Amino acid sequence: MKPLETGDPISVGEGRYRLVGRLGQGGMGVVYLGRSRSGRAVAVKVVRPELSTEPGFKRRFAAEVAAARRVGGFHTAPVVDAEPEGDPAWLVTAFVPGPTLQAVLARVGALPVDTLTVLAAGLAEALEAIHRAGVIHRDLKPANIIVAEDGPRVIDFGIARALDGTALTQTGLQIGTPGFLAPEQLTSGIVTPAVDMFALGVVLAQAAGCSPFGDGPSAARHYKVVHEEPDLAAIPDELREAIAACLSKDPGARPTPTAFLGRLTVRHPAGDGWLPDEATQLLPRHDPAEQPGTADVRDGPDTPWPVPAPEVPATTPQTAATATPDPRAGAPATPDPRTRPTRPATTATGSGSGSGSGSAGRPAGAAAPAPTATDVPGSVPVPVPASGSSAGPVSGPGADPGHGPGGADAWQAVTVPGGPDTERPAVRGRAGPRRGRRAVVGAALLAALAIGGLFLWQPWNGSSDDGAKPGAPTPTPSGSAAPTPAPFPTDPLLIRQDTAPGWPATCHGVISRRDAATDTPRRLVPGRACDVLPQWSPDRTSFAFTRTTSEGASVWTANADGSNARRIAPIAGGRVTWSPDGTRLAVLRKKDGVQQLFAVNVSDGAAQQLTAGTGPVEDPAWSPDGKRIAVCLQTEPENWQIHLVDPAAPGRAPEQVTRLPHPALDPVWSPDGSTFAYTAGTSGQGTQGDIRLVAADGADDRALVATGAHEMDPAWSVDGGWVAFVRGPYEKPVVWAIRADKTGERALTADGASEGHPSWR
Repeated sequence: MKPLETGDPISVGEGRYRLVGRLGQGGMGVVYLGRSRSGRAVAVKVVRPELSTEPGFKRRFAAEVAAARRVGGFHTAPVVDAEPEGDPAWLVTAFVPGPTLQAVLARVGALPVDTLTVLAAGLAEALEAIHRAGVIHRDLKPANIIVAEDGPRVIDFGIARALDGTALTQTGLQIGTPGFLAPEQLTSGIVTPAVDMFALGVVLAQAAGCSPFGDGPSAARHYKVVHEEPDLAAIPDELREAIAACLSKDPGARPTPTAFLGRLTVRHPAGDGWLPDEATQLLPRHDPAEQPGTADVRDGPDTPWPVPAPEVPATTPQTAATATPDPRAGAPATPDPRTRPTRPATTATGSGSGSGSGSAGRPAGAAAPAPTATDVPGSVPVPVPASGSSAGPVSGPGADPGHGPGGADAWQAVTVPGGPDTERPAVRGRAGPRRGRRAVVGAALLAALAIGGLFLWQPWNGSSDDGAKPGAPTPTPSGSAAPTPAPFPTDPLLIRQDTAPGWPATCHGVISRRDAATDTPRRLVPGRACDVLPQWSPDRTSFAFTRTTSEGASVWTANADGSNARRIAPIAGGRVTWSPDGTRLAVLRKKDGVQQLFAVNVSDGAAQQLTAGTGPVEDPAWSPDGKRIAVCLQTEPENWQIHLVDPAAPGRAPEQVTRLPHPALDPVWSPDGSTFAYTAGTSGQGTQGDIRLVAADGADDRALVATGAHEMDPAWSVDGGWVAFVRGPYEKPVVWAIRADKTGERALTADGASEGHPSWR
């Protein structure tokens, strides 16, 4: 322990915890030895002040603290108090007197096999408790393991994810430690409980005196982690098979903590202790506050440390930490200033609230669906990126947990992890926080009215409608034959399916396909990441989608049946769109701090910047003829309009198309290129989000769907006869469809499920 330094606080929690010395320092802040009012020793982590100003950090920190407080068990240092909203924020855990495993190995070297088995069992029990609470450690290593007299203790679990999307992860850095990151973290950024089991294998191998992937530079070690088998020759025979299983390249082949424990034969050393004599001598024998230097020589307890992304060959692309989740993508995010339904796009997924709720968006007399959601085991909460597109939290036009500018935590304040284009939390205008609190209030009001048996309907205020009631069939002129209604499409519909509640604050999104002949969607892409905003390729043999992980957002493609999923390139989150020839994807990326439009080659991930303005770009949609890409740009506070970008003239200023009296977000071209369907309105105001149509030249703006519920995310059918859209609060979205002539409206989502981000073409 070191003495306090000038500028260190002397207490936290209004004097509840007095700080007496420094235990260590890391990427998130400083860890102090503290004393409670009763004199009990505690470890106090005080967050770096600058992190409190990072968009979404405090929200993510609070969520991680809440999860960490659920962790119990004998082999962890439990969280006992915290103030995520403090200035600075802080966290208190039980103090475990003892050196780190790193210090023990430096003094003792390889541990005897009896001690190794006790260490392995203790760490597995710790991970069992951590994972049971829904937490992933993400930085298990000897410096985060305290060696106590009665067994190991794991510290710093569940806090790493709060750093997602901050400055520490936006310059090509990864959260973690070289040599302990699993192959999937290095190649795709996927983080599941299996990454902790890989780290456990490395820890135990090192404790046995083995360097499974060598001791060279981090880039060389990362290459070996991805491409070569570990060297386990020094590991005792009775542990080699179990440790080898933990180090499998395939996350699915690694054992769970419980299965790992089942493989162990724990051999307790003779005598009272579990440690060899040299290690026992390192254990503190007096109060650590009175004997500086004898206790808790933790090396960087405030891990995970950001480390440079490894130089892995092109065959193992890395997820850019710069990606910000978009609310649409399904991750926690701050409301987007543009006040429109936010998608996970910028940093972490924003948690906007939706506008409609309960039965508010259903036809009068329709039964409310059961409030149950399809439960797919293995779903793991992921903070959504923020950068607006229809795939994740975004801060900007269309920032909705599945659309819109912004990002997961960004949403202006919403950036989603999510970067993907998530269902917009609540506001459809894009200036200012995404339909944040007003959306929540609107949702609550609608819910109350729905419960009371009232059905809210209100036409769009100030629209250029001809006065016809929104949603009503267009009258047929007297004496003329009624046109034949377009039959319901038989083409399969791609959707984002929420496998657990929590969207958009927590993303449990998977890509599923809904066939016309069944009400039950079929999941296409396996895994535990946050997958949102699917888009069929022009030939419908494959689809693209936005995936958000703890390391950021990226665009992926997969075959039509979900096979051969592969990462194409890092993005800022939000919706992506195909070129008509299927060779490129228009995506959103950050350049010099501004979200811009890029075209990415599907074959090799090479990117070309198409815009260079000072304002963020949102919601790209490639025209059917390939000559234009529609985007949303903010023309004034709270007002986003559709503009056109020429992909053949990179850098040319976008051409404004619409000059409407309301925001125009999430534009999608009709198959013939004549009309845009788009999302209009501001969550919490008027009819909140509506679906409208406007000619491709900006004329003839009219309502397609305008109710008291929140509607967003339109998608044309292949023949242009129908438009699918999402209705309901962000937390409980439902996919609907309606003919382009305003007839035939029907709900497609069944059995109380939560679904969003429809794609017919």
